[in-house]
Amino acid sequence: MGSTLIKGGTVVNADAAVRADVLIRDGVVAALGTGTDDWSADRVIDAEGMLVMPGGIDAHTHLEYPIDGFTTRTADDFHSGTVAAAHGGTTTVLDFVKKEPERSLLDTYRSRRDVAAAKAVVDFGLHAIVPPREQQPDVLDDLRKLAGEGATSWKFFMAYPGTQMVDDGELLEGFELALEHGVLPMVHAENGHMIARETQRLLADGRTAEVFHATAHGHDAEAEAVHRAVVLAESVGAPLYVVHVSSAAAADEISRARAAGARVWGETCPQYLAVAYEDYAELGEKAAAYLCSPPIRERGNQEGLWRSLVTGAMSTVATDHAGFCLHQPEDLPPQKLRSPGYFPKVPNGVPGIEDRLMVLWQTGVASGRFDACRFVDLVSTRPAKLFGMFPHKGAVAVGADADLLVWDPAADHVITAAGSHMRTDYNLYEGMRVTGRPVRVFSRGEQLVGPDGSFDGAAGRGRFLTRGKPQLH
Repeated sequence: MGSTLIKGGTVVNADAAVRADVLIRDGVVAALGTGTDDWSADRVIDAEGMLVMPGGIDAHTHLEYPIDGFTTRTADDFHSGTVAAAHGGTTTVLDFVKKEPERSLLDTYRSRRDVAAAKAVVDFGLHAIVPPREQQPDVLDDLRKLAGEGATSWKFFMAYPGTQMVDDGELLEGFELALEHGVLPMVHAENGHMIARETQRLLADGRTAEVFHATAHGHDAEAEAVHRAVVLAESVGAPLYVVHVSSAAAADEISRARAAGARVWGETCPQYLAVAYEDYAELGEKAAAYLCSPPIRERGNQEGLWRSLVTGAMSTVATDHAGFCLHQPEDLPPQKLRSPGYFPKVPNGVPGIEDRLMVLWQTGVASGRFDACRFVDLVSTRPAKLFGMFPHKGAVAVGADADLLVWDPAADHVITAAGSHMRTDYNLYEGMRVTGRPVRVFSRGEQLVGPDGSFDGAAGRGRFLTRGKPQLH
């Protein structure tokens, strides 16, 4: 592999930014220097004027992910999705395993791990999705085994009754088991019964267009579920991670709980910070491009989410990348417009795995909301700690994996679907001008992306991460 010296840059970690050289040997950070060290290396990179940051960790992706009874799936597979991630500066992804019909969760997990290992170009881990008890009565046995195989995070759905939703008793049982095995439980926090009731009311009134998806998924349904999940977790002493928080009301529930001492962490996504309901309200069937759950909400909701990031009430920013195409590619099952004008049949999910860092840098750092250290904490360090990968991931530190970004804070870039490496045929941030982007991306010391946009990373080079227990301090 050889050695690489990155000279003259400013190393940015979650706790400090200092001018330092970075020496890479054998895939790890071998040394950090002051610029006066007499180091030799096979390759020297001039990073003057640049920032050197840990690679991004996207803790919430859905690559070649099946939905609707496995009748369709997301457009990106583990190869195209991780290539796109690398181009955007993400060097680790954490994806999800949903139990397949007629197959146990444990068998599904092992199969999906093998599929990802053959295709991924960056390192990856897997969260296990806990199915309702009626789908697998002995699922707790599988969860115990999965904890020993590096699946130290389990996701519970509080939405989608009849398919994925677990009841409060199952939540309590799962939270207790997670606590026993040092696992971080995650929740999709929306009240599934409230959403189902509102959906039926809308359909009965003939309000079936795509835009009514947001009406069905109200702020109150999200806030109620967050509150309930926190209370249930606290009742058994378990920590809790709330995925894709979209409502400021839900973020406030997390803020109040943390202020009272609860061990709860919240995740939000760039689409909730930089895109708004108003952007798709008048698009007719093409509003399907924006549909995800929880929904992209009103522009007036965004400031509350930003406040939660600035104050620390919200802990991470992931993508929930679940991209579908608007137009139908020949090689994919039905995508966004399979039932135009009928929002319950629109596949839920939006793309973003390539854009996360650039959008958050532009809207968070370049816009003056927080500094580069807070940025690194949100997109890399905190996810590494919560999901059992720190200190090997999430920091520029001696002994850590050399997952590094050389970031040009002055680089000008316009986001477009045509210039993307994602397989989707549209981009939520189309035409957005960002200042700041990765110009070199390293994964375990290997340069995947160069300044000219060149890519050098074979399918299958990504390693599966057997993750440890979460670091909750």
